[in-house]
Amino acid sequence: MTVAMAASTVSQSMLFEMIDMVRSKGYEHGVVGVLADPGHVVQADVEHRGQKVRVRPAESALAVREALRENVIGDWLVIVTNSTDADLGSGILSHVIGHRLRRPDPWEAIRQAFSATGISANLMNHPGRRDLAAALVAAKPADGWPAAPAGVLTRGHAMSSVARAHLGLAGEIVDAVTVLSWSVRPDAGPALNSLRSSYGDALANVMVDWIASRAGASEEPVRKLLEAGSVGDLVPLGLAVSAMNAEGLTTEELQTAQLARVRLEQQLGKPLPLREALGAYGAAAAAVAGELVQSERHGVQISRLLKRADEHLIDLEAAPLAVHSDILRSGLRQRLVLLADALLRGVALAQAGQPTDEASAVIESGWVSCQRHVLARTSSREVSAFGSAVRLWRWLASPDVDGDADLGARARAHINDGAWADNAINDVYTGVDDKGLSTALNALFVAATERRDREERAFAAQLAVVTDQDSDGEMSVSSVDGPVWNLEAVLERVVIPAAKRTRVLFLVMDGMSAAAATEIVADLTETSGWVEAGATADTKRRGAALAVLPSLTEFSRASLLCGTLTRGGQDVERTGYAALTEKSAKINARLFHKKGIDTTQPGALLAGGVGAAIDDIDTQLVTVVLNTIDDALDRSDPVRTTWTADAVKHLSPILARARDAGRTVVMTADHGHVVERRGGTQRSASEITSGRSRDMSPPVQDDEVAVSGRRVLTDDHQAVLAVSEGLRYGPLKAGYHGGASAQEVVVPLIVLLPEPEVNDLDLPPLSPQTPTWWSMAERINVPVQPVIGAQPSMKPSKKKPAVQDSSLFDDQPRENEIGTTATSLGLRVVASAVYAEQRNLLGRLAIRDDQAVSIIDALAGATGLRLPRAVVATVLGVPAFRVDGALSQVRQLLNIEGYNVVRVDSDGQTVILDEQLLRDQFEVP
Repeated sequence: MTVAMAASTVSQSMLFEMIDMVRSKGYEHGVVGVLADPGHVVQADVEHRGQKVRVRPAESALAVREALRENVIGDWLVIVTNSTDADLGSGILSHVIGHRLRRPDPWEAIRQAFSATGISANLMNHPGRRDLAAALVAAKPADGWPAAPAGVLTRGHAMSSVARAHLGLAGEIVDAVTVLSWSVRPDAGPALNSLRSSYGDALANVMVDWIASRAGASEEPVRKLLEAGSVGDLVPLGLAVSAMNAEGLTTEELQTAQLARVRLEQQLGKPLPLREALGAYGAAAAAVAGELVQSERHGVQISRLLKRADEHLIDLEAAPLAVHSDILRSGLRQRLVLLADALLRGVALAQAGQPTDEASAVIESGWVSCQRHVLARTSSREVSAFGSAVRLWRWLASPDVDGDADLGARARAHINDGAWADNAINDVYTGVDDKGLSTALNALFVAATERRDREERAFAAQLAVVTDQDSDGEMSVSSVDGPVWNLEAVLERVVIPAAKRTRVLFLVMDGMSAAAATEIVADLTETSGWVEAGATADTKRRGAALAVLPSLTEFSRASLLCGTLTRGGQDVERTGYAALTEKSAKINARLFHKKGIDTTQPGALLAGGVGAAIDDIDTQLVTVVLNTIDDALDRSDPVRTTWTADAVKHLSPILARARDAGRTVVMTADHGHVVERRGGTQRSASEITSGRSRDMSPPVQDDEVAVSGRRVLTDDHQAVLAVSEGLRYGPLKAGYHGGASAQEVVVPLIVLLPEPEVNDLDLPPLSPQTPTWWSMAERINVPVQPVIGAQPSMKPSKKKPAVQDSSLFDDQPRENEIGTTATSLGLRVVASAVYAEQRNLLGRLAIRDDQAVSIIDALAGATGLRLPRAVVATVLGVPAFRVDGALSQVRQLLNIEGYNVVRVDSDGQTVILDEQLLRDQFEVP
């Protein structure tokens, strides 16, 4: 439409738009006459779309004539005058395109700029409509405005175009989350201020109104903050509002929230937006902040945002309500404080001999609350430390090792549980930089180390008895989980028989404790794809062996590599190894010590001799000694070291070469170690053989043990060994070995398959060895027999069971007793008609009904109805590499019509049950 104007003002941008309108009619240059107030026009020579434009104000017909003299063919001349067509006459107008003066019409210019056929009333009918149109003309970007869809220019299209071009606010759908996501950008507030200062209040006000309208239910609080210019506060204040509007507030908290809402009127005006609007606003702010935290790309930005949100809560005198926020940093700390208090109460009850079931429930609930917090998913030192503290509490709440347990049972207890407890103790010992939280960690540390000390003394007592009685050359002690080998028998009884059937890489990890091994194997199986298997065909758990005494390299490694009790250095080891492998066993074998491994050609990752031996198909056994862990006891900090494959020098490239060569890997250690915690005692002795062993005088104290027998390789076959981990005889180091603790004496015996299909020894793939308490409070019992109505099991083939698709989830022995009852949720689901119909619909699945019962009952009994994938594998009785396939079938069976009865959390590691949905779907009470 055309709006009649007298001598109105006209901007340079409007003049450019008028040139563009003339150009759209086919003119490439010429004179454009404009009827407007020349007093507000500055004479200028400027560029527009690659052409020179001369702008000349002319207050009379004579001035117009003078201006016409400056016309140059190929350029544009724009003459702005307040003289009318009649004043100028046809003679002058004959030089002007169209033979008439053009009246500035910003709305017509806008229509042309957006390639529109019309303009919607919702854009034009605003106060200051002319200023708005002029601002839209002036705000036009260099590449122009996007064409109006369907030909009609609407308010939404115009404002979204301006927002995209000048505010960086863009998206196919602009909603509350889009708006709040934009608001956290450092340039968001300045961009809106710049829009106002550059193009005026009319456009800025309409833009604020449009942005607020896109926020949906959050419109009113968003509008208030935008009008106040508080763009950067949209998300921080929203997070504070979210905490104030949380569900489940106590009576006292409700009163705090109500008073905070009164104070909130200072930011959001009076009357305050409705509770529903505040709730939507808070939820949107939490969603945006949560996404920012999880993206891990805005560290400094999110820290400032959360700090500002906490400041808002303090200003509103509502800081205690942060505990209800899954986003605020103060909320996480408040949850950790509550968890710390619960742990302190639990430890106090346990020390007083009082029941701790209720304390455990509070601790588990508190830990779930901490895990639910978004910041818990980042590498928070506090959360990691308290995760270990909760694990230690679960372990402390579990029964002690039976007082009558023999050496085999105690060695297995260390491999199965004690080693994991040692890792958790290390994490808790490292602590946090927060005095209020560290008290609880200290209490857990003290209680855990006291229990470990009791266990170590009981182990050492049994070790002394068995060592003294071992006079007939027994190669192992018995255990329900398989033999616990004497270390000197491992090469002859386990490794060499394996090497005669398939090529083997034997890794001797000098100084690797069972605790360090848990981290290394987890890294190899979870991130590198190695498959852990039993050391023998009937092994149910990770293997174990006992070091020679004192547990020193000179004794234990020499005996391990020579296959007989002996002592000495590398020369003795090489001679004895050759005699055992080549002369006695008649196999081709190579042994590499540190020098042979470290000597690499510049640019080579692995020493040539080692790599060639691993590749050689005629070399049946390659043995490599790696010293990184033992070296760390002198020069490093094993407490704060996470033992991954990369942390052990040469281990990753050696294993990569072994995988390529298809070698089965057997990994063990010559001895373990204890770490120095700066709280121990140095005791003088007349003669010491290590930092943890001495001669028989002075008398043995209660934190030591006297050992004697053929496996004690001192000159007189007797010694006194330190038991308590804080006791040492020599100078201060980072760690020690030589003593009689299980940490030093019990070493793991680990078998790793490069691929599930590479299993020439027909060894059983093992489920994750993580104890249940490491991941959850409840002990999980796996049924031995299928329940009534279960599908018949598909028996595994005797040949390579790891690769038989038909036995996908059926190759693991059922080691525990049935842990379900007739009233368990899992049994009720499996017995339901809906379940039977689902079974028939899906056809024959490899997952069995007893496994379905187990996983349902495990999830239903877990805190927060959540289980880590490793525990799911244990519950289902499958190795780690099969858990995804097993879980997929569980979900097919239970997720009727795609409803997420069982789902995997966004972290990819946690399996979650929707119990109510399960009950509804399968129609069980």
